[in-house]
Amino acid sequence: MKSKSKKQKSNIPTPSVFKMMAAAVICLLATAAAAQDGFTTAKSGLKYRIDNPGNSRHPQKGWRVWLEYTGRLDDGTVFGSTDETGNIDIWLGQGQVIKGWEEALPMIGEGGRISLVVPPHLGYGDIDTYEVPRNSTLHFEIKMIQTDSFPAIAPFPTKRLKAQKLFGGIRRYTIDPGNGSPARPGDNVYVHYTGWLPDGTIYTSTRNTGDPRRFTAGAGETFEGMDTALLSMAEGARCRFVIPNKLAFGEEGYGNRIPPKTDITLDIEMVRITREIKVEKWNAAGRDTLSTESGLRYIVFEPGNGPLIQNRSIVTAHYSVYLPDGKLIDSSVKREQPIRYPVGAGLIIDGWEEASLLMCNGSRFQLIVPARLAYGDEGQPPLIPANSDLIFDVEVLDVIE
Repeated sequence: MKSKSKKQKSNIPTPSVFKMMAAAVICLLATAAAAQDGFTTAKSGLKYRIDNPGNSRHPQKGWRVWLEYTGRLDDGTVFGSTDETGNIDIWLGQGQVIKGWEEALPMIGEGGRISLVVPPHLGYGDIDTYEVPRNSTLHFEIKMIQTDSFPAIAPFPTKRLKAQKLFGGIRRYTIDPGNGSPARPGDNVYVHYTGWLPDGTIYTSTRNTGDPRRFTAGAGETFEGMDTALLSMAEGARCRFVIPNKLAFGEEGYGNRIPPKTDITLDIEMVRITREIKVEKWNAAGRDTLSTESGLRYIVFEPGNGPLIQNRSIVTAHYSVYLPDGKLIDSSVKREQPIRYPVGAGLIIDGWEEASLLMCNGSRFQLIVPARLAYGDEGQPPLIPANSDLIFDVEVLDVIE
């Protein structure tokens, strides 16, 4: 018979058992909290609650969706809402929205509603936007209005093509060379493009989104590698570019879309090239200069027709702006891209706001705006020095009351 002198196991929990019990209690508390507010936490850290699953048409990458939404910060401040803008449409999988949305939207179909709590790494991260402070947790209520599917975006085929080396180690694969000479600095170029990460993820694309994107070639309106690529292409060309990170988004990357030190690939189609447009300040010699109590001065080249512009009118206009020495600072005419703005919303400088109320559809005014009605004692370095008066040539193209 075996001895029974063996020590009995203690009923006192060991430290490791304490840890396990504590973890279980925390887990139960977390589960209870989740059950209370109805939110589920995904592995990514996204919290979501499906308030209405909608129908079976759940969107996938490459689909176009129409949405209503409201976005709030932790303190309840609304930073964005379709109550003000109307429904929005976006394309999934093309880098148009934050990662939290990309993950959440396929969870519901048409007519569905979902509530989200998006941690910073799935939102805007450490980017400080106009409405959202950096490292903010974001809260959304989203309704899926409509979904439409489209063919997936295919990468340009390059298997049998030899790469040509460009400035800075950029590699170009030419699918179609196009016609004529390449774009020159100052030209307006209209392009369709898709940007790929090394793992095949699309981080941005103009495909299936309507009109091509416009850039002024060589003007630094995009990153250096893409600027170099555009200057190497003729009208009608289709090329793939592999761009080293030092000529793309470098050491920092770009928010949550592009990781640090990431080489990128661009498939670009050069749809159209418009040669550089020359712009000269309107000659006001022999014309009367009028003034207002604020110190704004203006010269009427064309009075226009119809009623005067009012606060809340939506105005479409071309403009060119100069320093007093005649140096051109900016021009929508050169860009072939009129500005559209609501009067009274503070989106343009005070002097231009005041002048808008003196104009109507078809008006052409030259404005001499004192610094205090423009950018004041700060200016807008490096283009506009402090305390600079500005001269605007403005043509009103359309007015919506």
